[in-house]
Amino acid sequence: MATPSAVRTVLITGASSGIGEALAIEYGSRGAHVALLARREEELARVAGLVQARGGRATSIPVDVTHADAVFAAVKRAESELGGLDMVIANAGVGSSGHASRLQWADVARTIDVNVTGALATLVASIPIMLAQQRGHLVGITSLAGKRALPDSGPYSASKAALSAFLETLRLDLGPAGIAVTDVQPGFVETPIHGSAKHPKPFMWPADKAARVIVDRLKRAPAIVSFPWPLVLATSFFRGFPAWLYDPMARGSRG
Repeated sequence: MATPSAVRTVLITGASSGIGEALAIEYGSRGAHVALLARREEELARVAGLVQARGGRATSIPVDVTHADAVFAAVKRAESELGGLDMVIANAGVGSSGHASRLQWADVARTIDVNVTGALATLVASIPIMLAQQRGHLVGITSLAGKRALPDSGPYSASKAALSAFLETLRLDLGPAGIAVTDVQPGFVETPIHGSAKHPKPFMWPADKAARVIVDRLKRAPAIVSFPWPLVLATSFFRGFPAWLYDPMARGSRG
């Protein structure tokens, strides 16, 4: 299975900002050739410059992950231009928040299109490549919010829970073929997704710190990478609460 000491080629979706940008820079600083996938060409060029400034190589591939056919073509192009894919990180994501009584279907659909369809298309497109290589590491960026829902976060929590379940199945199915699968479950990270959210954001990490921790922990190709530990413990604790106890506590967490 691939480890970062062997990761010389890595594809990252959502690489134009936030965790994706920080991961690209971190892998670049460790000598990797990074395929940068996102919609905004000018932002991809900016991130590519940052990767190259840190000693890495970057190939920009503009793509909208909500278009599955385009994702498959982009992954195939990345494999060709990088000479293989040691790691694929399905990171592209959007957030939507708001009380369920005010949900707009357009916002719900956009969240599912990016966070679920985009991520699953990226991973599914990569599976035949890694099977042919007989090695590789598939990574999905989910969230601790997918472990148990919070108020005003229905579409986001649901999308991350769906991706976590898919990653678990991939791990069970593909592990015997030498393909590692990791579910990365961050808490709050300083990204555009959380920038406009009005709910409390305890133990928030800067994106560069999150990227360093993710890259370091992926060396061992674990099933799950989650942080920060106070939120991991709290999430695990509250998952065992019955609804009659959890619901009033969660409603009171709006701040």
